[in-house]
Order: sequence, then structure tokens, then C-alpha cells
Amino acid sequence: MVETRSKQKARNVEKVGSKRISTETSTQPTKRRKTKTIIDNKVTLKSESTVIKINPTLSSIHEQLAAQASKKRAATLVKYFRTDEYGRGDIFLGLKVPYVRSISKSLGFLPFTILKSLIESKYHEERLLSVINIVDKFKISQDLNEQKELFEFYTTEMKEGIDNWDLVDMSAAHVVGSYLINKPELKKTWLYEKLITSERLWDRRIAIVSTQLFINRGEYEDTVKLSEILLDDKEDLIHKATGWMLREMGKKSKKTLVNFLDMHATKMPRVMLRYSLEKFSDQEKKKYIQKEKK
Repeated sequence: MVETRSKQKARNVEKVGSKRISTETSTQPTKRRKTKTIIDNKVTLKSESTVIKINPTLSSIHEQLAAQASKKRAATLVKYFRTDEYGRGDIFLGLKVPYVRSISKSLGFLPFTILKSLIESKYHEERLLSVINIVDKFKISQDLNEQKELFEFYTTEMKEGIDNWDLVDMSAAHVVGSYLINKPELKKTWLYEKLITSERLWDRRIAIVSTQLFINRGEYEDTVKLSEILLDDKEDLIHKATGWMLREMGKKSKKTLVNFLDMHATKMPRVMLRYSLEKFSDQEKKKYIQKEKK
């Protein structure tokens, strides 16, 4: 059974190398070709050395991910995701993202009951699998009712488990942005009244990163407005995400970014400003860096 994060948080957060991590099954993942077949309702992943059959059940998914765990890579991920800071309490199995994607693809679209259990898992990769699965489903959905159902599930049942920058960044634009882009009233409610005003860091990051979809469609107003709201945000991860979205906007409309910088460069946090300037020439960067917030 997958242990929920709520149960895990009730215990003391254990340090890296703790018994809970060290007792996980540890084997090196095999290289896999992107092929699959379905046999008797079981998912079959083919590799050069073996064939693994996975029942699309919660216990089978948990067992398969645990069986491919790597203590060495888990230790690296613990440092990379700063589990002693913003990623506090997160536990890693030590799996690579492409492997988790292959598992998700092979399983097909999972029911909400399994997605809910996975997003509540104490293991980062199980929450990652849940996010990947729902994003892939939203990407191909042509049914408006289904899209609504996926959006509502993401924003109500999944949001609390989307609690690190990678989970936000791979899903916000594809689910929240895609659903809200042609719905001005819902956009106002979710982006400006619920997410960007939330005390929860990850909600605010979802709000700004979701505008990447708008940027790709040539719409910059929400990126500009939300960025202005976030000028005084205290979180470094928000500064980075906002600077990233401003940079993406600048790729599409440098004029819009220049106008924003001319108005706000002196108030922008250092990281936000420097991320937004990455595609500028050295001379252009110098002009704005001289004005940056001290």
C-alpha cells in the first residue's frame, strides 16, 4: 500500500540516510525500448533483457517503482531538491523522469482513485507519476466536460500534493493554463483570487507558470499583471519562475518585456531580473542591472 503524505508528516522527518530510505529495495533500472503490448489486461514493458508485467493497480505500481529504486540517485535528488529547505520532508526513490514517464504511458490513463492515492504518496516519484498521467490525459482530451473534470480534480484533489517546483512546472501550463485560456471569469477567479493570493508558495508558482500557455498563444496581459503582483514576493522560487515567464514572453514580444523592465527593473528582485534578461545582449543587460533593486 502507498503511505500517504499526511501519515508520513505525522512522524518525525527523517534525515537523509535514515532507516526509512535505506530499507527501500534498490536495483539499477534497465534500459528500455519504447515499445509495449497489452496481454490479459496487464501492461508489458519490453527491455533487452527482460519482460516486466505490471497490473494497472496501486500495489503493482508501487512495487514496480520501488523495485527500480536507486539509493545513490536518491541521495543526489535529496540535495538537488533541497529537502532541508523548500522540499522539506520529501522522500525520493531515485528514479529518472523518463522511466516514470514510460511507466505512466504503459499503464494508460489511470482512474481518479489511483491518481489520488499516488499524489498523496510520501514518495516524490509516485506523485510525479500522478502528475504526468493527468497532464498526458488533458493534452489529448477533446471533451469539454472531461477537461473540466480533469481541471477540477487537479485544483482540488491534487494541488496539495503538487509541492515541488518540478511538479508545478510540468503541469501548470498544460492543465490550468490550457483550461483557463478562453474563460476570462474563471481565469480571474483562479489566477487572481485563489492562486496568486495564496500563502502557499506552490499555488503562486502554479499561477505564474500557467501563463506559459498564454504566452505561447501570443497573450501577455496576465503574465505582466501577475508579475507585477509578485514583485514583492519573498520566495526565491517565485522570483525564478516569474523571471522565467518574463523571459519566455520576451522571446515572443521583446517590446512587451522591455516596457515591463523600463517600468519595474528598479523594483524587481535580483534573481527575477536576471532570469528575465537571459536572452538580452550584454549591453542591454548592463543597462537594467545598473537599475536593479538593491
